[in-house]
Amino acid sequence: MALVYADLHIHIGKTKRGTPVKIPASPALTLETIVKTAQLKGLQMVGIADAACSGVLADLEALLDRGTIEPVTGGGYRWGQITLLLGSEVEIGHDGGKEAHFLGFFPNLAAVQDYAAWIGPAVTNAALSTQRLKADGNTWLQAVAACGGVAVAAHAFTPHKGVYGSCVRRLGEMFACPEQFAALELGLSADTAMAQTIADTHRYAYLANSDAHSPASIGREFTVYELPEISFRAWRNALRNRGQGIAALHGMTPLLGRYHRSFCASCGVLAAEPRAVLSCPHCGRRMITGVWDRVHQIADSSEQAPDRPPYKAHVPLAMLPGIGPATCTKLLQEVGPELDILYHAPLEEIRRGGGLRAAASIHRFRTGQLTLHPGGGGKYGKVT
Repeated sequence: MALVYADLHIHIGKTKRGTPVKIPASPALTLETIVKTAQLKGLQMVGIADAACSGVLADLEALLDRGTIEPVTGGGYRWGQITLLLGSEVEIGHDGGKEAHFLGFFPNLAAVQDYAAWIGPAVTNAALSTQRLKADGNTWLQAVAACGGVAVAAHAFTPHKGVYGSCVRRLGEMFACPEQFAALELGLSADTAMAQTIADTHRYAYLANSDAHSPASIGREFTVYELPEISFRAWRNALRNRGQGIAALHGMTPLLGRYHRSFCASCGVLAAEPRAVLSCPHCGRRMITGVWDRVHQIADSSEQAPDRPPYKAHVPLAMLPGIGPATCTKLLQEVGPELDILYHAPLEEIRRGGGLRAAASIHRFRTGQLTLHPGGGGKYGKVT
C-alpha cells in the first residue's frame, strides 16, 4: 500500500488546437500544463473533468497514439510520473429550473467514447465543458454505469450548481437509485463535519478536489488515498464502505471558500450570525446563500462517524500572506513541491528559497496562528 495524493477535478481551458473547452477557465490550462503543474504541486494522480468533450477526447487519443500516455493495468493512463483518470462533468436540471453538476469517471478512452456516444443525443455542444444534458438524472446514471464508470456529486454543497446546495435535501428527490453514487465532493466551502450533519450523505465517501479553473488552483484541495496500485480500479475500490481506502482529506479551510456565508449583493453584508441566514437583515432581500447557511438550513443529524478519514484544513501556498506569485514560483523551483513546502520542508530551507516573510507565514500556517476572514457572495476569504 502507498499513499497517493490526488486532485480529481481539473478542467481544460483549451485544446491542443486552441479551441475553448471550459469557457471560464484559463486558456493556459491544457493537458500538458496540468501534468507539469501536478508534479510541482506534489500530486501523483489527477482527474480530467472534460475528457468526454470532443476536442479533449481527440487530444487524448492523439497522445495515446504517440505513446505520450500509456494505459495502466486496472484503468487510467500514465503520463510520466502522473496518472490520469478520465472524467466528465455534466449539468442536470431538476424541478423549478434548478441545476446541479455531477462527475462521471471512466477506466479508459474506449469507455469515455462509449459514454460520449450514449449521452450525445442529449448534449447541445459536445465540444464544451460541463455539458448541459437535456435528460434526467436517471438517464445519466444509467449511462455512467453502462460504461463502467463511477458517479460523483460535484461540489455538492455550493449554492452554484451543488446538488444539496441548490437543488435537493436528499439525492433520492432527483435520482431513483441514489445508491449508485460512490462519493460526494465537498467543495471549497464545506468540510466533513458540515457534511455529516445531513443524514442523506452518510452512505457516501467524501472527496476533496480543487475544481481547478487555472494552473495555480490545482491541488488547492486534494485527497490522500491508500492504494495497492495507482489505477482506476484501485481508486474505485477505495471509495467503498464510505471511503475505506481514503487516508485523509486536505480541503481548503471552509472559511476561505467563495460561498462560505450568505452575502447580500445589494448591501454588501456578509452573514455573521450563528444561525442560517437567507434574507438580508438590513434590506430583507434574498441573499446569495452561503454553504454554511444552506447546510445548517437542511441539517438533520448529529452523527459524526468516528471511522471517517480525517479532514485537514488546508491553506494553499498562494493564499498565504507574504507569498506572491514570484515568491511562490521561486519556492517551487528551489525548495520542492507545494505539499512539501506547506507541510514538511525545514523552515530554514524555505527562508533561503523564499525569504524570511515566507518562512514566517508558513510557520504560522503549520502552528495554526493565521487569522482567517470568511468568504461569501463569490469572493474568497482572506488570510492575515
